[in-house]
Amino acid sequence: MVKNYLWRQRVKFESTLALSMLEPWEKILCLIIFSLLTMLVMIGLFQYLPQHVMVMQRRAIYYLWGQEGDVFRSWVETPGLKEL
Repeated sequence: MVKNYLWRQRVKFESTLALSMLEPWEKILCLIIFSLLTMLVMIGLFQYLPQHVMVMQRRAIYYLWGQEGDVFRSWVETPGLKEL
């Protein structure tokens, strides 16, 4: 039962990505390249996206209110250890 389910999932995966027409070494190569690219995108998202969101937030405050937004920054930023 589980074996049939796993086989169906494998066939679905291979047919979706057109891996069923490739030789085994080509499948492995494609999956390695896809995995590496996915890993690089995920690392980029987790490392650089939070910083980029803060930069975009500061720019939006500047464009909306015409200043750096010292008053508005206190609404958005989390308190530091000194303030707690």
